[in-house]
Amino acid sequence: NTSLKSKRFKTFIIDYIAMDTRLDSVDLIYYLDIDILAGNAMGDLFHGVEDKYEISREERSGGLSKLYFFQPLSKEWPLQGGTFIVERKTSRHCLELWRKEIDAMTIKGRGRDQDGLRNIYERIQSGDESQCQMIRMANENYINFPTPRTFVKMTQQSVQPNLIHISNSVFAKWIGDEKQNEYIHDVLLLSEEEIKSGKYGKVIVNAKLSDM
Repeated sequence: NTSLKSKRFKTFIIDYIAMDTRLDSVDLIYYLDIDILAGNAMGDLFHGVEDKYEISREERSGGLSKLYFFQPLSKEWPLQGGTFIVERKTSRHCLELWRKEIDAMTIKGRGRDQDGLRNIYERIQSGDESQCQMIRMANENYINFPTPRTFVKMTQQSVQPNLIHISNSVFAKWIGDEKQNEYIHDVLLLSEEEIKSGKYGKVIVNAKLSDM
C-alpha cells in the first residue's frame, strides 16, 4: 500500500506546527483528511467534543499521552484515522507509536493506517500500553460518511453534520459524480458563477510514484 508512505507524515503534525511561530499559541490541533468537508459551524464541533471528552491544553500527570478519534463505519477498526484531535502538549507519544506501526506495515508492503491504530488500541485495552490513550468519540452529528444507502437522506437534511467525509476510495466511490457535485455545491453554498467555474466538486488526485 503505497499511500502509507505519505500517511505517516500526519504523525509529525506537532513538529510541523512548531515550524511556524505564528502558531505558538495553538494548543489543540484538528487534523482533517483532504476529502473532508465542513458541513456546518465548526464552533459547535470544537466546543462540543472539547467539553464532552475533556480535551486538554495542558500537560497531564504522569506524562499520559492522548489522541481523539471518531469511529469508522466498519466494525473492523475501532478508530477512524481521517480526522483526529491532537493535544500539543501530550499527544507526541501516541503519534510516535502510530508512526512505528505505519513504518512496519510499509516495510511489509501491506496494511492501512487504521490497522496501525487498531494494533495500538488493542495493546491499550490489554494493558500492554499504559502511556497512551486513544479516545473513541461518538460520531453523533459531528461527522458523517456518505454511502449509497445514506446519501439521499443526507441531501434532504436541513441541518448537515459538522464534518462530511466523502471517501471516494471506499464507500462514496459508488455515488455518481454528478450527485456528489450537486451535494458539494449545496453544502458549500456556491453561487452560480462559482459552480460554472468548475473549480469546486469531486476531484480524484492520482499521486505520482515520484511523490511517494
